Amino acid sequence: MSRPRRQQAIRSAPKATEPKVTFIERLRPLWKEHGKWLLALWFAVLLAYSNSFRAGLVYDNSIILQKDARIQEVTARNIQLIFNQEYWYNNATTGLYRPLTTLSYLFNYAVLGNGSNGAGYHWVNFLLHSLNAALVYALGVILFGGIAPALALAAVWALHPVLTESVTNIVGRADLLAALGVLAGLLCHILSAPATGRQKLYWRAGLTAAGTIAFFSKESGAVLPALMLVYDLAWSKRAMWRERAGHYLLLAVPGLIYLALRINMQAQIPYALIPFGDNPLSGAGFLTATLTAIKVLGKYLWLLVWPRRLSADYSYNAVPLFSWHLGMWEDQKALIALAVCLAAAGLALYSYRRQNKVFFFLAWFFVAMAPTSNLVILNGTIMAERFLYLPALGIVGCLVVAVEAAGRRWDSRLGWATLAVICLACAGRTFARNFDWRTERSLWTSVVNANPNSFKAHWQLTVALIDANPPQYDAAIREADRTLAILEGPAPEQQTPPPYSDTAYCYRAKGDSLGEGNGDWWYRKALAALLRGEQVDAAATELMREANLAHGKTAFLRSWAPLYLELGRVYLRLKEPDKALEALATGRARRPDADFSEEMARAWLAKRDWQHATVSLMEGLLFDPGASRLAAELLEVYRREAQQTCAAGSGASINMQCPLVHDALCEASRNVALEYRRTGQPSKTTATVRTAIQSLGCPAAQFR
Repeated sequence: MSRPRRQQAIRSAPKATEPKVTFIERLRPLWKEHGKWLLALWFAVLLAYSNSFRAGLVYDNSIILQKDARIQEVTARNIQLIFNQEYWYNNATTGLYRPLTTLSYLFNYAVLGNGSNGAGYHWVNFLLHSLNAALVYALGVILFGGIAPALALAAVWALHPVLTESVTNIVGRADLLAALGVLAGLLCHILSAPATGRQKLYWRAGLTAAGTIAFFSKESGAVLPALMLVYDLAWSKRAMWRERAGHYLLLAVPGLIYLALRINMQAQIPYALIPFGDNPLSGAGFLTATLTAIKVLGKYLWLLVWPRRLSADYSYNAVPLFSWHLGMWEDQKALIALAVCLAAAGLALYSYRRQNKVFFFLAWFFVAMAPTSNLVILNGTIMAERFLYLPALGIVGCLVVAVEAAGRRWDSRLGWATLAVICLACAGRTFARNFDWRTERSLWTSVVNANPNSFKAHWQLTVALIDANPPQYDAAIREADRTLAILEGPAPEQQTPPPYSDTAYCYRAKGDSLGEGNGDWWYRKALAALLRGEQVDAAATELMREANLAHGKTAFLRSWAPLYLELGRVYLRLKEPDKALEALATGRARRPDADFSEEMARAWLAKRDWQHATVSLMEGLLFDPGASRLAAELLEVYRREAQQTCAAGSGASINMQCPLVHDALCEASRNVALEYRRTGQPSKTTATVRTAIQSLGCPAAQFR
């Protein structure tokens, strides 16, 4: 047969079909090679965090998980609210938008039925952290080409105690989810390049999904494309740039959707100011703020090297602002940090063409740190250890590279011993740190020990000591005094009123514990704190109003209602009922609820005006129909003051048909409707008026 005919016959012959390889079959050799190391890694992480599952709902957890009605039931309405409203829904105005994180809380609370039981939330956090550790291990295998350095990278990072605020603190889940998206997205980006056909399609789909997770979990997830660029600069060849450019375009789809939804959310809420107490850089000049932010970077680096003093809070004045007194140690810290950062940047540039791993890991730290560093944009806090969850990988990577550069092999006996010592030290500190998150008292005691100049540390410890069983008044007073001493520095508009109302509550409780007639000194001390808090409240409210008007939004009333409730109670104990009524009316205009009405009734009784007292008690019942104590107090007033009328019916009941009772109820309904209208609650206004006219028979003219 001639050669052309032989070739034609070969081409026309049926080809043997290659057997299809399933995804599980592809994983088997990988699991055989790496499975035991991943199991060892996960077991070590489990041991380090084994005591974290009993940590309570402390700090922000109690607000995010217990006061967000959206996560309590799986409904279309709640899911819509999660995607349309901010992260701190109905609890604070921050402008944060993290719908995927909130959906994960919904999964815990309603689907798994965890409710207010923290263990389920902690297990989800642990599983996410373990998954992230596996992704770091996979990244290490790609970058170092060996199991030992990859295991060192993943183990030291996963066990590092500075990560506990993201893992043990439940609301650190935002960092866990964002890191999951970033790490998975980077791996998909890397593995897509050599892939062909359907595999390339799968990796690109994975990149898009990972980007969606990163963006919708936390704002810092936006570093994914920047970290992809860092990798491409370090390793990609020039011919591959056109191939990889499409990956960046894939991320534009979830990115633009996220931005559109975020802009829609921000249009519906007041303009969010950055509290000076949480981030003093918001009130500092450019150079002062910049040098202080660089000092914070230095503190981050030191925590990664020596994580002895860990803190859940760095509020004013834990990190003093740079003051240009170069002889002071605090200012020298900023200059030292600046020198270290410049040296690291220089080393990264020097290593760009010479040692790509050094360039990659140094760039990783600074890029991952950028969104929360306060150098690019100011964020809600000057410093937080949870911000280090992803950036810490860059410094750990530098450690792994440094050991290799010193001529030490991680797979040698000395290498394994070195890894064991480092991991044991990290795991031990992590295990010990988890105990701090058990209760509010243990947490804030640890913060006071780590940052004794933080006003929030002493303030929150005051609250925790008052809430103890039994209350620790003397210890709470010491913390309250320290709180007010730290707050003497900032101007009123730079402060927030809650510390003053909580401190006054502490003083009043101490006075109450001494018995009637013996607590006046403490009541006067409480009054002084409240009057200072009233100045702060007025200044902060005006600042918020001006900021919202400047941004084209309706003037926003920020006033702190509990301050006026406490002020009314203190005035009552000082036997000044007129001032008490004025303070309580101011507070109820901010937050209509039964507590204000109950205290107003007591003020009216102190003035011997029982008729107005009954109206106030009825107002409280209209605000909270389930407040049985108010019904009992109302019946007692009628029995004591209106014995000769028809008000008190037979038995334990009030005669609602009695004209005296009916007229008071109609007056109370009108007052409640006015409060709802004043505070912008039209649906409650309409419902109150309708009930009063149609069900109670009140005259319609009374509500015009």
